[in-house]
Amino acid sequence: MAESVSGFLNDIRGVAPLFLAAAVAFFVLAEQVAYHRKKGPLPGAPLFVPFFGSIARLIRDPTGYWDALAARARESGHGLAADYFLGTFVVFIRDTELTHRVLANVRPDAFHFIGHPFGKKLFGEHNLIYMFGEDHRDLRRRMAPNFTTRALSTYAAIQQRVIVAHLRRWLDDRTGCCGEKAFPIRDPCRDMNLETSQTVFVGPYLTEDARRRFERDYHLFNVGLMAMPVDLPGFAFRRAKQGVARLIATLADCARQSKARMRAGGEPDCLVDYWMQDTLREIDEAAASARPPPAHTSDAEIGGYLFDFLYAAQDASTSSLCWAVSALDAHSDVLARVRAEVAALWSPDSGEPIAPEKMAEMRYTQAVAREVVRYRPPATMVPHSGGASHER
Repeated sequence: MAESVSGFLNDIRGVAPLFLAAAVAFFVLAEQVAYHRKKGPLPGAPLFVPFFGSIARLIRDPTGYWDALAARARESGHGLAADYFLGTFVVFIRDTELTHRVLANVRPDAFHFIGHPFGKKLFGEHNLIYMFGEDHRDLRRRMAPNFTTRALSTYAAIQQRVIVAHLRRWLDDRTGCCGEKAFPIRDPCRDMNLETSQTVFVGPYLTEDARRRFERDYHLFNVGLMAMPVDLPGFAFRRAKQGVARLIATLADCARQSKARMRAGGEPDCLVDYWMQDTLREIDEAAASARPPPAHTSDAEIGGYLFDFLYAAQDASTSSLCWAVSALDAHSDVLARVRAEVAALWSPDSGEPIAPEKMAEMRYTQAVAREVVRYRPPATMVPHSGGASHER
């Protein structure tokens, strides 16, 4: 009996590799067949690396990857192309009308904006990106005080103060080291926009040390956006998650400080101040009626939403600004008209920011800014998921 059991086990061990190889081969074949069934006549790779698909190519050369996919969609005649990565079938849409239909179809059972394929892990628990329906509308209503004429005037003055200081610093640095030589501006623009975003959103509440930590953590977040989603110690994705958690904790503390300052009668100096003024009123009304605090008003929640603001403002602004400089450098006649229009209404030596009513008069400059965004959109793709019953 013992010998027969031993022989049976030996037989199993002998054929186990064959069973494993057959299972893997079946999985690979089933995955390829499912991909081709969904792809149908759409242009796309005939075969792909099992499970991983095109993710390695996307991480190695994101610009080249999306350019190739866009070219494939254009050549299809329908503005569509198919691809596959990390177990997900993907349809790339280049057609304007189809894109508008996807963006407009925001029912709970339809398309959801996802920001990043693994954004729910990366962006934290409280974020605007994955909200929809009544919950999203309620939060947007609470944010309305952030965008009044008075609030926007405050932000514009902050932006101008930070930008002028950086421009003067760039000129001083160039005089000291480069003379009249050109120098790259992408990193300086990014640093300038990070300080602008920080100061507009939570300016009075960040110490210099907090700003330095903020910059380091935001760099980790940027690296993690383009890394393999390996959530283990030592990997870029895990470091990005930890960096985001620290950023949100810092922003939550800023919200706490703002609440205390606004409750004491302080004047709003940044976006979170305008936000907290109305939020405090709702919190106090709920407390007076013995009701629980309103939704979306805790420090942790507001910290998460402020991080969404920062993410939306930071890299998109840097991209547009760099393209604006490049385009103006290539069109000296347009640059001359922009300079003349601004100089007729404002001088940086005045020590005062451009008044909002003066900005409204800069029609040509506004047209140039809109054309830059049209020519080189800062958000080159807007990922959506179709939910449980749809593919991405």
